[in-house]
Amino acid sequence: MQINQEIIQKKLQANGWTQNELARRMNISKGTLSNVLSGRRGAGRKVISGLLRVFPEERLENLILNENIKTKESR
Repeated sequence: MQINQEIIQKKLQANGWTQNELARRMNISKGTLSNVLSGRRGAGRKVISGLLRVFPEERLENLILNENIKTKESR
C-alpha cells in the first residue's frame, strides 16, 4: 500500500514534528519512514498500525492511497 504523503505532511506540520519524530513515535526506523513516504517502498502492517496509533483520529482510508480510485480519476 502507498501512503497519502499529503495527509502525513499536513499532520507533521500541524503537530510541529519532523519525520524523525514521527518515526520514533511509530517505533520504526527513520529510513523505513522515509522510503514509505517517498514511494520507494510500500507500507506494511507495522507502518500502517503505527500511523493509526499515532493519528487515532484519522481513518485508514485517509492515510492510504487507493489505486483503484486513482485509475478511475485518470480516465
